[in-house]
Amino acid sequence: MNAFFGELGKRLAERWVSLLVLPGVLFLATAAVGALLGHAHALDVTRLVARVDGVTRDLGTRPPAAQLLVLAAVLLGSVAAGLVVRALCPVTWRCFLGTRPRWAARRRRRRWVRAHERGEAAKRNRIALAAPTRATWTGDRLAAVEDRVHHQYAVDLKSWWARLWLVLDDSGRAELRAARAEAEAAVATTTWCVPYAVVGAFWWPAVVVAVCVAVVGWVRVRGAVEVYADLLEAVVDVHAGRLARELGAPLTTGEEVTAAFRKGT
Repeated sequence: MNAFFGELGKRLAERWVSLLVLPGVLFLATAAVGALLGHAHALDVTRLVARVDGVTRDLGTRPPAAQLLVLAAVLLGSVAAGLVVRALCPVTWRCFLGTRPRWAARRRRRRWVRAHERGEAAKRNRIALAAPTRATWTGDRLAAVEDRVHHQYAVDLKSWWARLWLVLDDSGRAELRAARAEAEAAVATTTWCVPYAVVGAFWWPAVVVAVCVAVVGWVRVRGAVEVYADLLEAVVDVHAGRLARELGAPLTTGEEVTAAFRKGT
């Protein structure tokens, strides 16, 4: 039991460091460089080295207690920055899901319909795998899962999902959790562009960093969402029949099973 809790504590510590401390330290380092150089000397490496040398020399003359306080302040600052970013992640998720603006969703749908009518399947599928209802590719990729399984099996994924989860084995659940965690981590990466953009107000190279972080995060989110959506659809493909049989109904009566799950609502 002690070994179990020890391993659990180790894993939690590793996750805490990877999600909060390390990105926060990198951000604080960027903010410190920006504060030392400013716009006027944004790329002056010689000035940076001289000023960092002065700061470290001054810190070296301080008592050990003061040095420990500085280290604690850096750690707390990095954690605080990480917590702020984590708090902003739901906003980033909503941006990726693309419920707004409506005009962008309508524009994507018109492009999708034109490609579909012309028989350009590859172009249509690059836009979305089902008729677009969101302003973003990511939002439509997740929404397409519900459309596709409903078209194929008459499955309402919202009412089926809790029951499907119960018939999944541990490995299937672990795969879904890992894919979801990867998508959330990618969203967190994207969200770090916000504090870097703030630093860009007084040190312009931070804007370049913010753009790079946003692009990397966007690419990661698309890849992670693609994997997650494929897994969600695969769960229905593999386990919907089993769930229906356990209820004593064949898969072809998906509408009846859905009605039973909804319980008249």
